[in-house]
Amino acid sequence: MMRRRQLLKGVSLGAGGAIFAPMLKSMAADQDAAATRAPKRVVFVLFDNGFHESGAQPIDVPIEGERTRILGLDQLTLPKDIEPFAAFKDRLAVVQGLRGAHLSPNHGAGFGALSGAAGGLGEDKFRRVVAESIDAAVARALPGIFPLLVLGIDPGNPETTTYYSSSAWGPGQAIAAQCRPELAYESLFGSIGAKRNDFLTRKNLLDFVAGDVKRIRPQLAGPEREQLDYHLGALESLSQREARLSRMHADGRLQKHAPKPPTPAPELMPDVLTAQFDIGAAALITGLTSVLTITSGLCRIRGNYAGFSNLGVHAAGHNKKDPQRNVMGDQILAEVRRFISERTVGLLNKLNEIPEGDGTMLDNTLLVFTSDSANRQHTSGENWPFVLLGNRGGRIQTNRLIAYPMVERGDRGEWNYHGRSAEQNPTINALYATLLHAVGEPRDQFNLSTANQDQRDQYHPLDELLTSR
Repeated sequence: MMRRRQLLKGVSLGAGGAIFAPMLKSMAADQDAAATRAPKRVVFVLFDNGFHESGAQPIDVPIEGERTRILGLDQLTLPKDIEPFAAFKDRLAVVQGLRGAHLSPNHGAGFGALSGAAGGLGEDKFRRVVAESIDAAVARALPGIFPLLVLGIDPGNPETTTYYSSSAWGPGQAIAAQCRPELAYESLFGSIGAKRNDFLTRKNLLDFVAGDVKRIRPQLAGPEREQLDYHLGALESLSQREARLSRMHADGRLQKHAPKPPTPAPELMPDVLTAQFDIGAAALITGLTSVLTITSGLCRIRGNYAGFSNLGVHAAGHNKKDPQRNVMGDQILAEVRRFISERTVGLLNKLNEIPEGDGTMLDNTLLVFTSDSANRQHTSGENWPFVLLGNRGGRIQTNRLIAYPMVERGDRGEWNYHGRSAEQNPTINALYATLLHAVGEPRDQFNLSTANQDQRDQYHPLDELLTSR
């Protein structure tokens, strides 16, 4: 018997097909989603100063190993940094031993953290955008009113409003991170409770400007008209978004799930983190976005962890002592990572409270938790730990530790243990290709450069993580 989704894909309705095709395509997509349990939303959580092996590896398992080890998490003990995830072991996958091939994550990998593509050295890697980031690629597969929402936390300057740090649609197309919670709140939810509908006002303004653009279009030709059409398309897309937000504001949907406005505006890092996670959770629950990136540290080393410690971020990464608290930098970093883990669990719990289909929103969510600088502040990307919290019954295999070969203990005078993965180990790009398989947009590689063609096997999706290929 032909399966329903095959019938839906192959049916022909003659002249009526033009009318019913969108509906049939949507029904077929729903059937495929039900069959493969592809996630409906994906969250990326990034933090700075490295993800130490000891903070990611279950404490019962040695970090070193000559062969790939796949172990169930049921009887293993999670380390302090990610201990809050213990309640979700059935959805959890910990991955050790991935390589950041040809990246230079020292002091943060810049745009390379989510693209796996090298963008130069030194300050250049924080400015050059050479490839699509994985969150943008996922956003293309899971479109929302806001295709990709990036929320930032800047330890260097709490006054930073927007910053280009982690995400990009492609070369030269960086996506801004909104770093002030009160501004992110306003752009997403408007003035909740106010009589004036700011979204409608902005829509009307955009429509007015688009009308002017249309009027001058006949006067142009060639490249000028093509460029104008690009801007017109952008204006109309923004207008459609504001129209949808206006309707959601008017019927109370935004107000129903919006968090309390962050008043007064938070300044200390723990408060900014808490506010951004609350806003991100609300944006997912209301359907404003299907892809969320929260980047704490903005993929570089800046400022200090005010609220945790007045010790500089750079000094903490070198395990200097905080004279005020009388603790070492490694303890401060562990506190920060655990705090971010707790905020992440708070977001997951909120999704788990919202019914969706035959389960909850959490069942249809995939979360990626990692550092923007591999395993430590000064690194060549020799090991890049990841934690994934998968949608239950989905494409990602969970309740497991996947530890690729770690053949050498780092010994460069660094204070903290750092692992060195085998040169033949998969790259972080392979994990990103795996995520695209999970959301139903399979690629054999992600950002495989011409220079790396001889390493194609290290860019393939990870069979150890996927339930099927």
